[in-house]
Amino acid sequence: MKFSLDWLGEFVDTKAAGGADGVRALLEQAGIPLESMGRVGDDPILDVEITPNRPDAMSHRGLAREIAAMAGPPLALFSAAREEESRSESSAGEVGEFASVSIEVPRLCRRFGARVVRELKSAPAPEKIRRRLAAIGAKSISAAVDATNYVLWEIGQPLHAFDLEKLAGRRLVVRRARKGEKLVLLDGIEYELTPSDVVVADAERAVSLAGIMGGLPTAVTAETRHVLLEAAWWDPVAIRKTARRLGLHTDASHRFERGADPEAIPEALQRAAGLLFETGGRRTDGWIDARGQLWKSARLALRLSRLRLLAGDDRLDLAFAAEALTRLGFTVTSRTRRLTAQAPTWRPDVSQEDDLVEEVLRVYGYHRIPSRLPATRGAGGHLEPLRETEERLADIAAASGLLETMSSPFVDRESEEGGFAAWRAAAGSADQPLALANPLDDTRKDLRSTLLPGLLDAVARNLHREESAVGLFEVGRVFDRAGDPDDPPTFESRRFAFAIAGDWRAHWSAPGAARRADFFDVRGLAERLLEPWINPADLDCQPFGAEAFTRGAAGLLRSPQGDAVGVIGLVSQSEAEKRKMAAPVYAGELRVEAIPSRRETLRFAPYSSYPPIEADLSFTHSREKTWREIERFVKARNIANLALVRVVDRYEGRGVDEGQVKTTIRLTFRSSERTLEQEEVNREVAKVKDGLRAELGAKFD
Repeated sequence: MKFSLDWLGEFVDTKAAGGADGVRALLEQAGIPLESMGRVGDDPILDVEITPNRPDAMSHRGLAREIAAMAGPPLALFSAAREEESRSESSAGEVGEFASVSIEVPRLCRRFGARVVRELKSAPAPEKIRRRLAAIGAKSISAAVDATNYVLWEIGQPLHAFDLEKLAGRRLVVRRARKGEKLVLLDGIEYELTPSDVVVADAERAVSLAGIMGGLPTAVTAETRHVLLEAAWWDPVAIRKTARRLGLHTDASHRFERGADPEAIPEALQRAAGLLFETGGRRTDGWIDARGQLWKSARLALRLSRLRLLAGDDRLDLAFAAEALTRLGFTVTSRTRRLTAQAPTWRPDVSQEDDLVEEVLRVYGYHRIPSRLPATRGAGGHLEPLRETEERLADIAAASGLLETMSSPFVDRESEEGGFAAWRAAAGSADQPLALANPLDDTRKDLRSTLLPGLLDAVARNLHREESAVGLFEVGRVFDRAGDPDDPPTFESRRFAFAIAGDWRAHWSAPGAARRADFFDVRGLAERLLEPWINPADLDCQPFGAEAFTRGAAGLLRSPQGDAVGVIGLVSQSEAEKRKMAAPVYAGELRVEAIPSRRETLRFAPYSSYPPIEADLSFTHSREKTWREIERFVKARNIANLALVRVVDRYEGRGVDEGQVKTTIRLTFRSSERTLEQEEVNREVAKVKDGLRAELGAKFD
């Protein structure tokens, strides 16, 4: 908004404030910065950025009030001389003889003031008024219209001028618009109104769209001789809804939407009438003051402890707070440890104690408040230990080529999480979902108990856009606990979910072309994620069945302590069809709370410089025997110099009896002291074969 420094000089000594530069500094201290500064003739013009919560600063007097308050006692706010009544001729009668006002919507119009000026001359507005309006970019129209615009920019109260002779019955009624009622406004456009709109009507029809724009049929013209001036308070919400619905934005609606001052109405009418008297109009005695619902300004307490806590400065005291608030127009009653302040009617934004603290600090100066770092446990430390675990997991996932995503916490438990019931049971989730009393969407009234459905939705969106390689992860909280209502965090647990699909590389530096992701990739990814806390060799992966995963291609991950740490697997056909995913998707989820807090102490073992000897064993055994059981059995035999045992192949089908599977394992022998001989390795291999035959029923070819 643009303001004239010359005009501001009617309310505050701008020279004593330091001219344009001094005013700029004081306004910036008040939290009202200047966007730019220009000049019209000899008058500096300030382009000021005013936030929506400060309608009181959208006028020259309001801005001057801020300047005087920031400068302090040396720069007092004063009022321009007002002698309108003495300039006018003898009274043309009582106002009640010429007009009447009634309010049918007292909540939407709490005050409506009217004044009548008769026998206007056709002379234009005084040169000073036209010059000042032009300086801030307002167009001069006529004496009556210029008077209302001038008062709006001077003290912030919008007004409207009616041609009194065009008002049917010479009465005004504030009411809701009737359904289908139409009104041609000053812009020449006919608008169809609804009962949600508020209008000012005469005895026959609507003549003004309340708080936004007047009607064209009753507008003042060059032939107008008698004027009715209107100044009112309108409900901000009602004005905002109507203005947005009709696409109208005016200087009046801009102020009424943010909150006007009902106590400014008498002064605004008197000021506008006085300006019209200068062009030869005759006054009428008195003015109409119609009242709707009562209003009152906020009365708040400010505690010294609260002031110092938010400011972080013990130098502040109540004496200064009382002085600062008084300079801003508050009525203050001081006590020993607190003060009571009543906000002025032009400050609708002040509604709580912290608002008073902000007002005091604006006058005190934010630059005077000391800057201190918040207390911490140490550089780079975490107040939440699990947060450190989550960040480590995210770093590993990102280093593995996955990208982070976020999904909505709102779900429908039955349709979206039904397939994960077995996993929720294994994770210890509560049977009943945590539902919202007032959901944003009735189709998603529950809070999630797993991250996997939302993550799979994100994978599906990427696949639908023909991404050939998808790798995503999400860190978040689920609401799967039967917690204590007095302690909301007890309903939550922390999860880390990940999924891969399409082309995949075990590592970004792996040579050759990427291949299709498989179960071993998601298994390896899970091991890599948990490796800082659980040795992959100690991570147990048990066969797991859940509707959301393909049978025989899912595993439940357990820590060495036996806790269910996570789940991994190939997403089932039903879940894939639900999301129309053409490519196989492998996903997993980890319970962050179940991850051990720290791994066992690591010990350094030098790498052997002696060559290894490898031996492969192929044997047939019952399909019920898992690879994990075979691996544990071999390791438990205490085979000398056995460095590594791993599976090479696992086959079932033609050539293998039903219910049987053929497994090939590779035994790697190595000594850190010498080169092993083949005979001693053969003896150890024979022990393994004998044990597999005797204990697991293995058959060798």
